[in-house]
Amino acid sequence: MLDFDGDESERRVRSLELAVRVLGMVSSRLEDRESFASAVAKSDRRRLDSILAVIERGKPESKVAAVRILESAAVDAETKLAMAECEQLLLRLLNLVAPETDLALLDASLSCLIQISVSKRAKTRLVALRSIRRLAQLLSAPTSTVPVTEKALKLLEVASSVKEGRAALCGDAACLESVLQKVFKVSGAATEHAVATLWSACCLFGDQRAREVVAECNGVAKMLLLMQSNCPAPVRQMAGDLLRTCKASSRPPCLSSYDTKTTHIMPF
Repeated sequence: MLDFDGDESERRVRSLELAVRVLGMVSSRLEDRESFASAVAKSDRRRLDSILAVIERGKPESKVAAVRILESAAVDAETKLAMAECEQLLLRLLNLVAPETDLALLDASLSCLIQISVSKRAKTRLVALRSIRRLAQLLSAPTSTVPVTEKALKLLEVASSVKEGRAALCGDAACLESVLQKVFKVSGAATEHAVATLWSACCLFGDQRAREVVAECNGVAKMLLLMQSNCPAPVRQMAGDLLRTCKASSRPPCLSSYDTKTTHIMPF
């Protein structure tokens, strides 16, 4: 990172903020996105360090612009991997994933993390930096908006696609409960991300702890209701798989006589 101190530090940060805001305004209009990506993330580490300095010490609007630049630069697999390999970048973004973060900055940080968390290595690094716990806290916050909730669930779905993420998720009962609570009453996108995350933990990973948490938190009724809704076919299929695993893990086993193709229950 850039080494700043005293008044000179503040002057340099303010100068960087101005440069970042200008770059943010023109980045979306650039035609040669690959050259832009290389200039930001690969060709000179000092440029990336300057952007990270703004994210750490800039004003809220400058921080948002800096994060948006990183997201705009993540245009190909090589750039995304280069960003994911930079631990300071991931840490700066994850530090912003908190209920108290300015809403625009929080939304931008989540979007950027989703954009760069494509490769298996990126997902594994994200899990290793305790992202799941941060995302769980965000889901349980009463101030979370629909877009923030959708993005937090999307990141959990991304993390659950690797075994390290599924293991971390299954070891966090509060997170699983928060995900289950978001199956309804948020949005269609949130429902899809939540169900995919639960399916990865309970069905793909087959973790008994996760199955018990979902069963004990009214998961059977929720999955029944979801299967009768107008949800996409893949979501309905995952809900059916979850229903079967939840019923088997219930103490005592519940709804064993129900025909899940025909049973109708009232919304709750």
